[in-house]
Parts: sequence; C-alpha cells; structure tokens
Amino acid sequence: MTFSSDRWWRPLQRALFAGGLLAAAAPAARALPEVVATRGAPSSISSTYGTAVPLGDPSVAGLFAIPTGWGVEIRDASTGAAAPVGVFRTSGAVNAVAADGNTLYLFAGTKGIVAVDVSDPANPSAIGSHGDLGNLKLGAASPNGYGIAAANASELHFLGRASPGAFALLATLRYADDRVIRGIAARSDSFLVVSERFTPISRLFLTLYRLPVGAAQPEFVLEIPVPNQSPTGFVWRGDLAFIGVGNLGVLVANVSTGALTDTASIGKFVREVDANDSVVVAVGQAGTYARLRRTGPGGSLLGSLTLESLPLEPMHIALSGSRVVLSEQDVETAQEPDEVGRGAVDYRDLDAPLAIPAVGGTGRTRRVAWNAGLAYVADYTGGLRVYRADGSDTSLVGVLPLGASTRVVDIALDPPRNRAYLAAGSLGLLVVDIADPAAPSLLSSLSLAGLASAVAVVDSGLVVVGRRGSVGAGLSFVDVTLPTAPSPRGQLGAGSIPDPRAVAVKGTIAFVADGSVGLAAVGFTDPDAPALVGVFTGSAARDLDLSGNTLLVGTRSAGLQVVNVSNPALPALQSQVPTPEILGVARSANAAVLFLGDEGALVVDVANPSAPVIRGPIGVPGVSRDGSWVGDTLLVATGFALERFRVSPAVTTVPVLTIEFAPAFLLPRATIRWTPVSLPGMVGFNVYRDLISAGTPAPGGTLVNESLLSPLATETVDSSLVAGGMFRYRLEAFFADGSATKVAEGSIFIPSSSSAGRPFPNPYRPNNGARMTLAFRVVPGAGGTVEFSILDVSGRLVHRSVQPVAAGSGFGSVTWDGRDGRGRKAPDGVYFARVRGPGIDDARQFILLH
Repeated sequence: MTFSSDRWWRPLQRALFAGGLLAAAAPAARALPEVVATRGAPSSISSTYGTAVPLGDPSVAGLFAIPTGWGVEIRDASTGAAAPVGVFRTSGAVNAVAADGNTLYLFAGTKGIVAVDVSDPANPSAIGSHGDLGNLKLGAASPNGYGIAAANASELHFLGRASPGAFALLATLRYADDRVIRGIAARSDSFLVVSERFTPISRLFLTLYRLPVGAAQPEFVLEIPVPNQSPTGFVWRGDLAFIGVGNLGVLVANVSTGALTDTASIGKFVREVDANDSVVVAVGQAGTYARLRRTGPGGSLLGSLTLESLPLEPMHIALSGSRVVLSEQDVETAQEPDEVGRGAVDYRDLDAPLAIPAVGGTGRTRRVAWNAGLAYVADYTGGLRVYRADGSDTSLVGVLPLGASTRVVDIALDPPRNRAYLAAGSLGLLVVDIADPAAPSLLSSLSLAGLASAVAVVDSGLVVVGRRGSVGAGLSFVDVTLPTAPSPRGQLGAGSIPDPRAVAVKGTIAFVADGSVGLAAVGFTDPDAPALVGVFTGSAARDLDLSGNTLLVGTRSAGLQVVNVSNPALPALQSQVPTPEILGVARSANAAVLFLGDEGALVVDVANPSAPVIRGPIGVPGVSRDGSWVGDTLLVATGFALERFRVSPAVTTVPVLTIEFAPAFLLPRATIRWTPVSLPGMVGFNVYRDLISAGTPAPGGTLVNESLLSPLATETVDSSLVAGGMFRYRLEAFFADGSATKVAEGSIFIPSSSSAGRPFPNPYRPNNGARMTLAFRVVPGAGGTVEFSILDVSGRLVHRSVQPVAAGSGFGSVTWDGRDGRGRKAPDGVYFARVRGPGIDDARQFILLH
C-alpha cells in the first residue's frame, strides 16, 4: 500500500509548441553535440524514508524494502542491522515502492516506474521501466503477477504485466469531480483507491477496481463515499479498510458492504496506519506511536489504546511479522531553508521490548567546494564533512560535527590560509581550520541577526555573509583578519536584501542571488558602509556562478539567466535558457551545469553567452542541489549523497540515429533506428525527444517509448510528435544498477501546419464575462470528444473540461472563463491552452491579465 498526503501536478511534457500537419519531406537526421555522463560511486548516503514493504511472508519478521528518495534499501526487520542488506539507486525521486514476489516496483516521480529484481537481495538489479505517467507518488502491484496501479494527483494509471519487467499502459482514469488521489492498495486481482474531494464539502471516497489476469481494462466494482472526512493514510486487510482521518483518528470501513463500523481516536493527528489480524498500529504528530487492539465481528472494532512517545517524528509505519518498522525524521515539517535534517528507520515489536537503535544515514549534502583533491561538503545536519574527490576513492577523510540542531547551508574556502567558512543558520558564521583535513577544527563563531544562509570570501581579512529569516534578513560583512575572533563590519537589512541564497564577489562588488528580488549588486568600497548599486532583476534567484564579466544566475521560474556584469550598476541580460526551478549552478570553462532538484542536472554550453546551447541532461538520484567540477568529474550534492559523474563531450564519438517520418498521418510519426548496441550490464533502451528552438533545445526531454525497449531492439516509433520545429533524439542505454548513458543521437526538422489556432484574445482579460477562445481541427469524420486543459508555466493543471466533437469537418472551438476547477480566479501570468482528441495533441501559449 502507498499513500500520499501531498498534492502534486503532472508537468507539461509535450504539446508546448506549434503543431499540425506534415507538408513536405524533412532533411535527413544529423548529430548534435551532447554530453555523456557516467555515474560513479557516491559518498555520504542518507535518506528520507517512506513506507516499508515486506518481502516474502508478511506474517514473519524478515526482509523489507523501503523507499529512500534516491532509490530503495533492502533491510532486515528481524535483526534491525544498521547496514542495509542491499541498495538500488536510480534517477528521480523514489516516493513509493510495491513488491510482488521477487520484483520491486519503484514509483520514481517524473521518471516513471522502475522494475527491480531482488532475487538476490544483496544485489538488486533493474529489469524494466515505464515512463510518461506524470509525477508518480503512489503505486501498488497486485499479487496475481499482472496488474499495477500508479497515480499522480489527478490521474490513475492501470498497467498490465507480460512479465515482471515488461508492462504496458492499459488505461488512465481521471475523476470528473476534481478529486485528489491519496492512496492505493492491492489484493488478489483488485485495487482499492482512496481519494478526496474538497467541494462543495470535504468527502472521502473508497473506490474498488478489479483487473484480472489478461484484462484489457480495469473493471469498476463499487465506491463508498464518506462525508466530512479527509484521509491521511490507509491499509486494506480482508474485508476491512483502516483509514487514518487526521485528528479524528482511525476509521474502519467494510469494503464488501460499504458499512462504516468504527472510528477510534489516538488523541493525535494520525499520519499513517497498518494492521494485521489482531492489531492496528498508527503514527501521529508529536512523536506518537499508537497500538489499537482489534475486536468484534471480523476485528472491525478498535480499542485498548496504548501510546508511546518517540524521540523523532514518525511519518510512516509498516508491519513485518511482529516487528513494527517506523520511518522517522527529526522534524515534522521542513525547517529553514527547505528540508528536514535527519531521516531514520526505527523498530518496535508487538510482543516484546526491543533494544535496537534507530538507523539511517549521515545527514544532508547541501553545498560542495573542492580543493587539492578533496571535496568539502556543507552537510545540513552533519556539520563539515571532507571526502576524497580524485579518482574512484570516495572515502570520508574527516568530519567536524556541529550538533543535531545545527543547519549548515553554505561553505566557502580560503585555501591559502587553510580556512573554511560555514553559513550555519542560527549559529551564524563559523570559521574552521582545515590545515589537517582529517581533523578540521572550529576556530570561532560569530552570531548574526537572522539565519546565516550564504557565505563568500572577499580576501584574507574579509568575508560576506547572507542572512535569511522573517527577522534579521540582509547581508553582513565580517572582518576575519583574526580568525579566532571575527568581528562584524557593515551590513544591509531586509529592505535591501530580503532573501539571500548565494553570494559571489568581484573586486568591491558582491553579487547576491536573492530569493525575493532576484539578482542584486552591493558595493563595498568601504566595508563599513555597503550600498546597493544597480537594479534588481526581479526574477527570484537561487544560485549564481561568476566567471569574468559573465554571471550565471539560476532562478526559480525564469530558468538560467546569462548576465553581463561589466557594469554592475547596469547588469545586462544576454540570454535566457528556460528550465524548471534551478537550485544550483556550477561552471567550468564553457560547461555550466544546472541542478534541477528531482529533475536531475542539465549541461549547458555557455561559450557564446548570447546563445547558450543545451548539451544534455544528467539523471541524478535524489534531489540535485549543488555541485563542483574537478576536471571532467562532476561532484553533485543531492541532499542524500555526494554523487560523482564522469562528464565528457560526445560530438563525434556517438553514432547518429536514422530518423524517418510518415506524412500520411494527421500528426507526424517518426521512426528512429540505430545500429545494434551491446554493453555490459545493459537491460534495455530509452529514447528521448527534445525540441530545438533557435539552436537551444527545451530542457529535459520527453520519453518516446513508454516501456523500456529490449536490449536487442534497433528501432522505435514516435507517434506523439507535434509539428513545427527541429527535434533532437537521444538513445540511452539503461543498466541494471539504475544508471543510464547516451549511446546515439540525431535530429530532424518537422514543418508546421497548425491543428490548433491562436488563443483569442491574447493577452486575455476576463472582464465583464469575456472568455478566451481556442479553435482546433481534429481528424475529419472522427467525432468523439476532446479534452481541453489550462496549465500554468510549471505544468500544474488549472482547468480541465471534456466536450463532444460532431463528426464532419473536424473543426471546433473551446473557451475558458479565467477560473480554475473550483471556480476561483486564476492569477495573472503565462498559461498554456491544450487540446487533446482524435488526431490532435496541441497547445498554445497565452497571457492572462485581470
């Protein structure tokens, strides 16, 4: 069973560009320069644990699989050993895991589903995958070896398995009342889905589906509505579903009869539950672990409540025989700046006390700096950690622990003086002696207003520190001439620098990436009287990298900004690369890497600052935050680990794909072919497509094949193209260890003849009842229905409707009133109007202004 209490939305993966009919032959495919990145061994593994899933007989304490964010760990509940039995890492954020026999199914966010064989638990290996399912956070596998159900917030996908590693999409269901899917459980050939609707009143739904072996579609069986309830977790045992309902406790529902038999409070907000034949266990807020005894008909009544207070916050719970597996973290919600500190697995036993300590990783790798073969990591909860960075040696060299409540978020090195400066949240600025990297020592600390969030070295006697927080935000200059007694000099307050995330220094100018006002420049000719120079860029910034007069700025919603700062008072935007939110940016010569959270990393060639070129993505396990180049090795701080990639350009060494298209279809269809490839450990192929606009492809890529292609495959068909542009394809080999590498590439131009018109009016002002209209054309004579969606720039679904299309000419139109699915006014901004139907999958951009 998997459950989610968060909302998420499917990213807009295709149809953001002009589309339509093919009119003429396209030129032959050609190769474009990309990169090849080979994943190495990581350092400092840690995790944010999800819900454990037993392997084998669930009535006996034994092995279980548990999602970690970066992949999955196999652990032993019978021993509670600190070291996992086996681990498997893959790109994307692994939110949930399901088990069927010797196969695990990892639900990895936007990366889809990854099938992992655990016949040898010490050496899990990938055997299949399926993508293009949105941002998956839920999933379950039926024990009959056939069905899989997976969900994002608004879509429920059913897949059928031909073998453990080969599965195909059967159906995608969308609820018409805009309910949010909260949990999925499987039993025999059936799936029980918990969802929630918010209007006109809050209502919980239990919906039962059957998917027998070989079925082409799921069968709806029944639905149980429960008014005025909001689900927070559930488990399905026999005829009963035990549902966490927040402050109300645990609700018991009979799935066969639809009867609600009991509600039991534990006195705290319930997060998640599990059950066996005799007991229900639950975790709740304020460190609460609860046990309820099952009594009455079929065990449908709950009583004999016992409570235990835990030192960490329990978020998930699962039973493995008599053992209780608790997934914990140090705080209930993310602390400043944006993540929890420690994740751990804890154990209890239903029958006897246990003396097994909680186990977990070392902390969070937040920022990384490199010098002389060593990587210095600002560990969010682990202080300063030093690792070897040259070659294949990833071992830990030294640690400066700073206490469980310390939050180290940035680091700056001063190698000539053997110093490291740490921005340490409420502890302020820390000065560390790194003359002996095996034994770094704290020289001094300086308390500052707010929370120290960024640090940069000016010279041997001066550093600059960013400060965040609701009180005390700003920028401070600190005299470090005497490292054992740093002293504050001048500062700017929140009115000038309200949310500093990173700082870079050139001469007497400090450039600040501010999460509120964007890029800011601060002059400090006199460090006792710093002052703003120039103007804010206005695009909320997360990180920056300065090289000469070129400043690379990673933003929250405006992608990468390439800025000329030869005149700091008038920073000039030279170019922009649209991407998802950027958490970090690092440059080496002409190669810049953008760190995109759970979307991985993206390599951009900035040799020409006015026309940067994307060289390709890098799949990174976990959450990609920051990095540093060491020659052609890229160190990536992922939050969970310090990952390593060997990155090299691949302009002439990668074979060229052969790409052909068929103009006989309303929408273009391309066939992509390649010469046979055989690499050790390879289990199959994935093909990705990018659209290239003005020489720059869209960041990321759309997966062409939904399921992993056979390692013997030499071609695939892309039937979801949208005409009107140059498309680049890349062929990636997928390996048993969850990594991937590019083995071929090519591109093709598809001319445009639009099947969707222009939004009118544009900009759209929904005043006095005015509506935006979008005309379209589907396959003549097809009839049927079209789905009309409005999405914001992040791909979040704002509005959705379905309407019939009369058979005939195939022309039609759809309208929008400027409101979301709940009738609320959508905020001003850039949106996409998307139409999907017979022979059309197209979208148009427009601007909404009230």
